[in-house]
Amino acid sequence: MQNELPPDFDQALRFQNEDLDVEFKRTLPINDNVGKAKLAKEICALANHGGGWIVLGREDDGSYPDELPAEISDVGQDQINQISAAYLQPPPHCSVSMRQPDGVDFSIPVIWVSSCGTSPVCGKKNGPNDERGRTQGVAKGVHYIRKAGPVSAGIETPDEWQDVIRRCVLADKTSLLAAVSTMIEEPRPALETEAKKAFDADFEHTVTLWKQEAQEHPYEIDLANSFVAYGFQLVDAEPVATHELTECLRSRPHEARGGYTFFENSHSSPYRPFILEVADRDGLEVHVNTAEFDHRAIWRLTEGLSGTEVVSYWEDTEWIKDAVESNSSRKWERGQHIWIAQQIAYANSFLATLKYIADYFDFSGDVQIRVLFSGLSGRNLKSTRISVYYSMDYKAHQNTKQVDFVLNVADLAAETRSSVIASIIQPMNKLTQGPTVTAESVIRALEAN
Repeated sequence: MQNELPPDFDQALRFQNEDLDVEFKRTLPINDNVGKAKLAKEICALANHGGGWIVLGREDDGSYPDELPAEISDVGQDQINQISAAYLQPPPHCSVSMRQPDGVDFSIPVIWVSSCGTSPVCGKKNGPNDERGRTQGVAKGVHYIRKAGPVSAGIETPDEWQDVIRRCVLADKTSLLAAVSTMIEEPRPALETEAKKAFDADFEHTVTLWKQEAQEHPYEIDLANSFVAYGFQLVDAEPVATHELTECLRSRPHEARGGYTFFENSHSSPYRPFILEVADRDGLEVHVNTAEFDHRAIWRLTEGLSGTEVVSYWEDTEWIKDAVESNSSRKWERGQHIWIAQQIAYANSFLATLKYIADYFDFSGDVQIRVLFSGLSGRNLKSTRISVYYSMDYKAHQNTKQVDFVLNVADLAAETRSSVIASIIQPMNKLTQGPTVTAESVIRALEAN
């Protein structure tokens, strides 16, 4: 259970049964060494699993006792982390909160165990022995994981190591990216060049057309106000011919398409690209604006190797609404939400396409990027995933946010792209006062999809 958000402790109460991500314990004598060692074993297994919950004061079948056992009535976060530090290495961090379940007269301790980092967690020392000399709870040097049952048990086969190793490698990768991405996360200001002026004209042209067509082609929400515009300019790139742009788009592999509309070039569609001149530069354009498509788009790609695409929010589509409401009792109001994981995926698709265009034309210089989010005011953070809830109402009170920066096209490689995505998404996300989007959380979000 990994995601980029701080824990929503009420989420743990929504589980009806134990699972690999959640362990119920009616009571645990954590003031003596046996209870501490048993708790450390559960913490170790959940950390190596990728994070999870320990719910004290709850029966294995999901019910609650008539009263909270006295030995867990004063459980605190410092106490739990002291147990973690005493019995485990490296010790995972735990957060603790008292939560009162519906229909229960008392609050119970809920523990969130963070995922392991660049190293798997193992026992630092043995728990006490029982009368027959057997170790109780955690054992020194043993790496525990969650297994079917669910139970917490030591790793026994090479196959059981795979997910743990993969998780640690990913954490190590994100730590390295964070160390080298300072310049990316604080991008250079946009350049003042003639090419930039032409790019500005293209960007304004595309956004203006979008707003005009929004009035002409009604949608469930106000598209003139609610859209995302992505733009780029390969700085000082040699101009190319429009037929070269067409061949570039036709040759794109699937991973540079991402399943989205960015600079799509479908000649079997009635929405084939046409040539239009703006600011003395010819460019291919496509307008998708009829009721046949629940997701609207306009894109423009010019001979000067700049491009702009304006799109409606996927969060506002009937498809997303139906997907959420058909799989849960939750309501998904169109025009009301921002789904950060979707915006991350969107940015990733755009940057993958941009990198492919640059590589196709052997361009290795700087690229200017602009992203404009519009229609943010009143939208709140929400996820379509049933298991993801937000403990706070993260809502934007500013309607637009534009991000402009310049970086080297090499930074768009898949290995370092997460920092660029964070540079795009976090300024918008900051308006909601939501959890910070970092290179690490971007990688987790992309891995989860």
